[in-house]
Amino acid sequence: MVTFREALTDADREWIAKQKVFFVSTAPLDKGGNVNSSPKGYNSMAILSGTRVLYLDGRGSGCETISHLRENKRITIMFCAFEGPPRIVRLFGIGTVHEPGSSEFDSLFEEHYSAEWSDPGRFKFVRSIIDIKLHLVSQSCGYAVPVMEFKTERSTLVDYMKNKSTDALVTMCVRDNTLSIDGVPSFLNGTDPGSATRWRSLADSIVPWVGGAALGAAAALVVAKHALK
Repeated sequence: MVTFREALTDADREWIAKQKVFFVSTAPLDKGGNVNSSPKGYNSMAILSGTRVLYLDGRGSGCETISHLRENKRITIMFCAFEGPPRIVRLFGIGTVHEPGSSEFDSLFEEHYSAEWSDPGRFKFVRSIIDIKLHLVSQSCGYAVPVMEFKTERSTLVDYMKNKSTDALVTMCVRDNTLSIDGVPSFLNGTDPGSATRWRSLADSIVPWVGGAALGAAAALVVAKHALK
């Protein structure tokens, strides 16, 4: 039987802290758009209160979550127990994207993530912090979720980003992180693609462009800042 509450309980917070993976779902406003679901690991979830959570967002091959949040802010997080007693917990809320260099990012990163992620090489993986204000929490049985044993985190993506130059990160962001698959802009690092079709084709052929140059400068400053800490 499903139950609902307006905020996380202490028991919820304790249980969530033990989970090794969670899933993030967002969607564009267009009813014909694609709903996105992404798995997250790396111990990236931080609970600030019963109605506010964060997760550290890493670079990747798409920008669905950020694009959707910039458009409509809706987000759902799902945790499910793969070990121990079955349980599914969903967090419904509205999300805000904090990028490196913003005061919000700097303060949240310093308090919740700097111990693990300030190394300049590891920091190259970091793209943003997703800040979520919750308005509903649900819990259901999870009886159909399989039992699985956790082995270890995969370091592949972090290791891959460590070896990327700033120019390569700029190229990757412009090519892969400017638009969602439905053409919703991410506005990452201040980029404004204008016409989705026009900038999608230009991003594949002209790198860096003005937005990419701004990203390169921002990335260099952020990496340098954390290297000096």
